[in-house]
Amino acid sequence: MKQIIILILITIPLGCWNNADPNKAVVYDLWKSFIEAHDDTTTCFPQWNEEDRLRWKQPDLISSEGFLTSNLYAYLNKVLEIRPENGVYVIRSMFYTPYNDDKAIFVLAITNHVVKKDKNGAFKIHNWIDYHTRKWQRKTIGLIDYCYYPEFQFNEKNAYAANQLIKLLHEKLDVNIPEHITQFIAPNVYEQQKMKGFDYLIGMGNEQGNSGGSFDKRNFIIYGDSVHGENYQHEIARLINPTYPNAHFLIIQGLSEYVNTSQKQFGLSHRAHYGRMKAWLDAHPDADLTDMDDKFYTMDNQTSPAYLVGKIVCHELFKKGGYQALKRALATGKDDSDFYGLLKNEIGIGKDNFNRWLRERIGLYSMEDIPPLQ
Repeated sequence: MKQIIILILITIPLGCWNNADPNKAVVYDLWKSFIEAHDDTTTCFPQWNEEDRLRWKQPDLISSEGFLTSNLYAYLNKVLEIRPENGVYVIRSMFYTPYNDDKAIFVLAITNHVVKKDKNGAFKIHNWIDYHTRKWQRKTIGLIDYCYYPEFQFNEKNAYAANQLIKLLHEKLDVNIPEHITQFIAPNVYEQQKMKGFDYLIGMGNEQGNSGGSFDKRNFIIYGDSVHGENYQHEIARLINPTYPNAHFLIIQGLSEYVNTSQKQFGLSHRAHYGRMKAWLDAHPDADLTDMDDKFYTMDNQTSPAYLVGKIVCHELFKKGGYQALKRALATGKDDSDFYGLLKNEIGIGKDNFNRWLRERIGLYSMEDIPPLQ
């Protein structure tokens, strides 16, 4: 459900920031100049701190990850608060767009950023996540630098298994792996968003079971939760994406579940999801699964067919041609015509018989498990 907040935006004169603390005016001007200069083609800004600029390819982590945030700065911004806290300044601001002929506004996000002085005495902007996690635990296992909330019971066995999956992706699928990967583990998705700096983000609170994560492909950061823990296989599989940016979405989505040893998604077994998919298809015999925009692929909010259709395709490719077939699939192209040409060449299934074949496979895997790739 869309959440619309009707507000009267009062423009606060710059001098008002000076009443109690003259630094607030400096912080406000710094933020304002950053917002005005921001665009999606630039990664480093003079307003941002040097440590982040050296550490991350895209230093502003809010702009480098998420379904909305890469374009967040294209919207209007309103500073809601500048407050001193623990020796730093916190900027709380709102990103919004006019709504209903400018009579109301549609709020997309409310964010927190930190501003503090650098070694030269100049104020610079910092990511909220480092401030939020300053008292969290940290541990490096193999390639992964973990940062996790204090109550989390870290399991090194799971962390080593995560490294083994990364090794498999590199050795078997030629996935380029950086020297280090960062993984944050928050209690749940809601706390994950708060950790990143979002007081509010459109869609926040509607997450399936409040469990999940995301992957920042620019900075190689995995954002995870306590359910998936140290070995978040679905998001580790996203390491494939930067190496194969033109792979068809069913191959990419499928691999993210094909490596999933738990055989579960959204709290249900894969077999149960295939059963739900079969029931939907039985009730919709005219649905054409060759149409990637068919209603089947958005059947409801409990099952995401694209992941598990992709898993079937990846499994059939692997049975026929092993890792070499999967590599060819990843390199083939993102267009549907490329996808169907690949299937025809690799397993003899073309667009003309894909619908029937896939329905049969969904029925089969509602009764037996597909073994994970590992």
